Amino acid sequence: MRGAFLLVGLMMVAGCRQGAASGPSSKPQGFAGQTLPLLASPALRLTVAGRLGTRAVPVVLDVARPLSLVSKGCFEGEPPAPEGTVRAPEPAGGFRSWPVVPLPAFSVGPVVSPMRTAGLSGERACAVTLGADVLEPLALTVDPLRREVTFTASRPREAYAAEARGSEAAREVYVVELNREPLGDWPLLAVRVRQGGADLTGPFVLGSREPFSRLAVGPAEAQGLQPLETAANLPARTFAVDAVEVAEGVGASPLVVEAAGRWDSPSSLGRLGPDVWGRFTATLDAKGGALVLRRPRVGPLTPAPAPVSGGVAASATAPAPGGASAPAPSGAPAPGEASASSSASAASPSVERQRCAHPDGTFSEEACYGLHVRREPDGSVSVSGAVHRDLPEGGRLHLEALGADGLRLETGCGVGLSFPATSRGLTTQHRLPWTSLAQALPACHAALSAAASFKLALFEEGRQPECPTACAFVTETASRRTLCECQPTPLGEGVALPSRTSPSREPPPEERELEPEDPR
Repeated sequence: MRGAFLLVGLMMVAGCRQGAASGPSSKPQGFAGQTLPLLASPALRLTVAGRLGTRAVPVVLDVARPLSLVSKGCFEGEPPAPEGTVRAPEPAGGFRSWPVVPLPAFSVGPVVSPMRTAGLSGERACAVTLGADVLEPLALTVDPLRREVTFTASRPREAYAAEARGSEAAREVYVVELNREPLGDWPLLAVRVRQGGADLTGPFVLGSREPFSRLAVGPAEAQGLQPLETAANLPARTFAVDAVEVAEGVGASPLVVEAAGRWDSPSSLGRLGPDVWGRFTATLDAKGGALVLRRPRVGPLTPAPAPVSGGVAASATAPAPGGASAPAPSGAPAPGEASASSSASAASPSVERQRCAHPDGTFSEEACYGLHVRREPDGSVSVSGAVHRDLPEGGRLHLEALGADGLRLETGCGVGLSFPATSRGLTTQHRLPWTSLAQALPACHAALSAAASFKLALFEEGRQPECPTACAFVTETASRRTLCECQPTPLGEGVALPSRTSPSREPPPEERELEPEDPR
């Protein structure tokens, strides 16, 4: 078992932070101070739960859209008669006209929204989009591991910079300047895209609607970047790039980004999405002119620990009240650690790895791995995992299923999260078990459905062979069959990062640019 590392007791208890008490009279009237869970999704999407009239609706947070929208699919039968028309600029260039329709009572989580009207999009699926007309006075802080968004009042960039200078030594903090597009007023920032010897640097729109970054084909090709090949006569759909960065070493690498054939904006070269800034705990403050990126600091490379007789291992975190992760005291035993029969690290002494900082400033490898477990509104259990160090060969976080009593369940099924070769900060979230597992591995689905929670058990270098991207995997011990649920990429669901000489394929419709349709 090459490059394995034991993790004991590294678990975050399920549960969301509570807002104000429920009930019509006690619902808060503003977003500031609220922390809301993002809807469960393998890829990071800024979508929260809302209610339109009596209907539950997904609410998309889109900092780059000037106008809030509601789709036709949210209304039974015909939508309300328009009260007028608004013509608004688009980040990709040009303008669109939107009929403005009245809304029934609308709330987002516990917050009663002041919105009484919204532009009407032609999307068939029901969704409400909150644009800059609602979000402009707010800063959004996104925790990619917990899959939560916290709303606070906007602050000047200088306030974030001063805070960063006084930040604790355990975290790297980057304050990236945001400018405002002169016509549409959406946030812009400088981004560098590298592919081989080619380099493109310029302004990009800060995007929060879609999970993928986009790159304008014309300017990219003019600088020597080459899109992936497609079938004959099909337009370019993707670029496989070496890195997308907002500062030297601050970004994601490697990455597949969408190719924007129609990007007519004279003020930007594309869109920077959560596939890049979502590798950090990020604060998006368009009004304040700041994108603040935070991540654990990494130490120098050190030899991975050799197998230890008796297998005593240390814990990186211990459960804290409210489901938050808190550091375990240095040298303190972790929950479940007392048994001398625990499995030991099987890492090779010749393997070198980065170590990550605990909140107290000490470094260890355990701090490089994170897990958050929560109970979803439908009763299912979702897990999200993160790796805060580089993964040159990919890696696997093996999990243990726990019963309601906190004890390990004997399921007869291995379960875990698999990550591809990538730079640090990648996260993924999955329901365990996911729905389709019931057809393929019914025994594992039934056994894992009894789990009340999960904890980290073991880290191994190298991705799960059956899982090409960031995925959850389940292996049935008896049959050795492994199934994966994987993150989508611009190439399709669970399609691995190709080389630039590999053929591409057109992404499925649901994973292309999902801009609201112009009803006209």
